[in-house]
Amino acid sequence: MKTIHRSHALSHNHPSEILARKDFSTPNLALPAMKQALHPESEQFVAVNHWEEPDPFLLSNIIIETIRMLDGADGFITDQIFEDGHHHINLPFVSELSKIIGNRHFIAGPSFSRVPVFLQSRLLDELVSHDVSGVMYDLRGQDPDDYRLLQPLAKLKIHAKKRIAIIPVVSDEQQKMALLASIPFDVVCISD
Repeated sequence: MKTIHRSHALSHNHPSEILARKDFSTPNLALPAMKQALHPESEQFVAVNHWEEPDPFLLSNIIIETIRMLDGADGFITDQIFEDGHHHINLPFVSELSKIIGNRHFIAGPSFSRVPVFLQSRLLDELVSHDVSGVMYDLRGQDPDDYRLLQPLAKLKIHAKKRIAIIPVVSDEQQKMALLASIPFDVVCISD
């Protein structure tokens, strides 16, 4: 089981990290190169969300150029592929991102948990067909012992099989252990 820590500090060192601010927005762009120089053995994922940009055309270009600038990253995370209140995926944009990211990891961000439950399996299949390697599911602030809350996540994990990684996002080590006692996962993200 792999644990990925979200971090926006050069002084933290984890074997696997998501470089992002607390809201999963793009980190300071000097951080990934500096982290790589200090800790070349660590696995680095970079969030490429730019929440401030309202124009869809400009936003897609900013995300694409950010990915091109970060050629040393092991993977990229974005929430800004969803449309219409998380009811649809911008498939042309996802296809373009998939081509640019290539053989590195392409992960849909934690706002996937806002997709209505009845659409989650269909949207997951669309992401699989565009070579997305993982989907994050936000459980921060939730009770990991609440079966009603975990039921959609468990169904999504069963539907995903081994085609795509489902990555729950928890707030701390205690929540991670409580979640894993109910549902086993191969990867978990800790983000306070």
